[in-house]
Amino acid sequence: MKKVSLFLVTMLVLFSFVGCTTFHTNGQETKYADATDAAYLNEYFGITALPQNVDAKTFDAALIKILGTDVVDEDAFNVMKVLVDATSLTELAATYTEEKVTQHLLEEGITGYDASDAKYLACALDAHLIVPSAAKELISTGLLDNDMALYLLMNIAQANGMARNYLTKVSDEDVLQKISDAFDGFSLYSDGNLDAVGARAVQDKASTGYNLKIDAADAAFLPSLTLQYGHSDETHLKQLIVLLNSEGIDAKIQIEPKVSIYEYLLDWGPIPEPSPFYQVVKFSDDLYLVNAVEYDAKFEFDSLEDLRAFDTIINTYAKKNEENQKEGSQVKLIQGAWWQPLYSATFNPDESAYKEIVDCVLSEDGYSIHPFSVLENSENLSTKLEDLSGIPVQKIPLYVNNAFYRYITGTDFQ
Repeated sequence: MKKVSLFLVTMLVLFSFVGCTTFHTNGQETKYADATDAAYLNEYFGITALPQNVDAKTFDAALIKILGTDVVDEDAFNVMKVLVDATSLTELAATYTEEKVTQHLLEEGITGYDASDAKYLACALDAHLIVPSAAKELISTGLLDNDMALYLLMNIAQANGMARNYLTKVSDEDVLQKISDAFDGFSLYSDGNLDAVGARAVQDKASTGYNLKIDAADAAFLPSLTLQYGHSDETHLKQLIVLLNSEGIDAKIQIEPKVSIYEYLLDWGPIPEPSPFYQVVKFSDDLYLVNAVEYDAKFEFDSLEDLRAFDTIINTYAKKNEENQKEGSQVKLIQGAWWQPLYSATFNPDESAYKEIVDCVLSEDGYSIHPFSVLENSENLSTKLEDLSGIPVQKIPLYVNNAFYRYITGTDFQ
């Protein structure tokens, strides 16, 4: 990493973005960073609060935390070139002809740029690494302020697949189509070793079941605004999302497929014929295990207020109870409402609505199993899983809704 004097760094930051020729002390006029960008960069990359005006050295240090490598030349700091190099578009930018660049920037109404660097600007625009209005502000002000730096760092992280991994938003016009497309790829899957460990834990009565998940599907959402909602019905999720939209609640959505494994009791009746989504597997003479395709829908809400409202919405429209299931009840619920819906957070959103349990996570080769446990049993389950597998267990506190907590503790059926 090249080092320069504080004076030289400052001058480079002010005048070398894309050959800007003017500098205005009033700074950036429009805000481009999302309200959660600072918290997200801190949560996942350890990037702490940036100063109001960000110089080359500070931006470089932050970007290294994201990429793990240095792509910034502090002696000739050029934001557009950094955007291109940091997202592996360097060779593409080199193909941009002067005519192509001139026409593109003219269409966007962008002027005042250095011709020798214009190909990087055009390429960054085409890659949606920066919007035209933001590029204009950088050229006009020559100032990389806190907001712009956060915006660009998040765009780089997202372009490299290192940020949120999500399908759509509640408010998107094609949300239902995207959900349908996602479910088209769901089917049973297995990880031999972890499945065997989980099954042994069930056989030894250390657990009643577990979920097998694929790590690559993880949403990587901001925990402080995220709820995980488990279910098995595609139509239920579609109705729930439209319900949220009707209540004025928006959120990013990721659907994480999972296989739910639990004991099948022979007194339930004859074992059903297997399908791509459900089968009963004989583990031993006295243990049969259901393998059922389900999902965890992750919601990253726009606000904590919206997250807290989710509990009321579920209890009103998506939860069965004795009263609304009585003959003659006029209460209307969405399809697939459960007696004990399950949703959780990694923090307690509301002490009156959530109770703490433990997710005893065992991970190996891109898969993980998730047996839930009440607090008093978590140590026994964790020890059992480690003894069976030789793999350290990650005990993650979870805060689940009251109905599921009553179910897992056996205190009530509703």
